[in-house]
Amino acid sequence: MSGGANQGSFDSVRFVLIGTTEPGNIGSSARALKSMGFRDLALVAPREPWKTDHCVAMGHGAEEILDELTVYDSLDEAIADRTLVVATTRRTRRDQPAVLTPRAWSGRLSAASRQERVAILFGPEKTGLSNEDILRARWIVTAPSPSDYPSMNLSQAVMVMAYESTMGLLGMPNHEGAEVAGASDVTDADAAGAETGKLDRATAGELETMYENMERSLLAASLDGRRLRSVMRNLRLILARAELREEDVNTFHSIAQRIRGPIIGSKKNAGANANSSANANSGANANSGANTAAAGDSLAPDESDC
Repeated sequence: MSGGANQGSFDSVRFVLIGTTEPGNIGSSARALKSMGFRDLALVAPREPWKTDHCVAMGHGAEEILDELTVYDSLDEAIADRTLVVATTRRTRRDQPAVLTPRAWSGRLSAASRQERVAILFGPEKTGLSNEDILRARWIVTAPSPSDYPSMNLSQAVMVMAYESTMGLLGMPNHEGAEVAGASDVTDADAAGAETGKLDRATAGELETMYENMERSLLAASLDGRRLRSVMRNLRLILARAELREEDVNTFHSIAQRIRGPIIGSKKNAGANANSSANANSGANANSGANTAAAGDSLAPDESDC
């Protein structure tokens, strides 16, 4: 491996195909990754049996990638250990992460710490990534095109991203050595992580657990339905830009717990008070009934004498 990158850098990049319907695209994608030096291909809930003769034929030369790929039931499982997730799409949305071109992505990858564990997401052939999938990403990558039909075949999109990722890992993000927009956005902490071999960036799995904890706190605060979904979407977009580290995630867990704790305690106290009041009323009613019954018993003999 030339250009200052080793195989470990390439193995840290995972290409994730979600809901794929055409086995041939999986084979072609494996062939593209093999050509560019990558080996980590993952499938999430493929729609059809994927390892067909057509898949193997289209993946000629990349049989080991097809043999070793992992199939996941959910996207969260596929990216749980990743520290940097990017989503590919040709559509722009109103509420979405920051958008990069493939060339700008190359620059970001070139500048990133070698300790990053990357996932690049590709959606189903007909529909592309869902809004929920895209919210798992730190950045969106979309290829500009003057064509009136800019949509790429899945394996073509994989090839474009594999090529630009290779250029980034080789330290040639613009293919001539000059800076690319975004290539210098590496933080001091990232640089320190590169030197020490330790990166404290939160993984996608840790972030998802944090978001679930925050959502529970908002539910406890009686925020639900459409408003809750809107707030959680905005939180994901804001915090994706912050590139949270493990200690940041722990801080948000503490905040969520401090919000939820008093609310739950207050609800328990209210429930206990309600039960106490109900028991008191029940006792009073029981005593009243007993007194009435006693009075009735004393009258019975007189009535029988009448």
